[in-house]
Amino acid sequence: MHIEIDQSGKIEQTDMDTIVAFRNSEQYSVLLKKKIKVDILNRYRNKFKDVHYRLFAILVFYCIKNYLHKIQLIVIDIEYERRDIDIKKHLIRFIWKEYSNFDKKLIKFSRIGKDSRAHRLAYQTLIGKLAPNKIITKNEVEILL
Repeated sequence: MHIEIDQSGKIEQTDMDTIVAFRNSEQYSVLLKKKIKVDILNRYRNKFKDVHYRLFAILVFYCIKNYLHKIQLIVIDIEYERRDIDIKKHLIRFIWKEYSNFDKKLIKFSRIGKDSRAHRLAYQTLIGKLAPNKIITKNEVEILL
């Protein structure tokens, strides 16, 4: 299974929710409500200098968690220039807690583009045309931080 992942409503945009989604033959989206996002950013910004990237990796993890055993390639849209290594480091740490045999070489970063099915799913979920598969709780974020 090849997965493209995109985000709508960036982590640093605290006036809106954040959606991370993938779509190919299957689809999945997770939503982080802006209230929880703001609370997490305020609470952990002094503890973790990279809290934005950790939070993005957490959302990607929850988006793909149920599909780890099927994944042959994950392509994550470049949302944060030159932070791919940091995001991947955190994502691998979360994945290996669940699925220790996962090959980190299966995670790549590339421009996805607005024509991507993942982008359309994330955006349609953000504007309320589609419901997310999962709404991330504050506890689910803090467990991984």
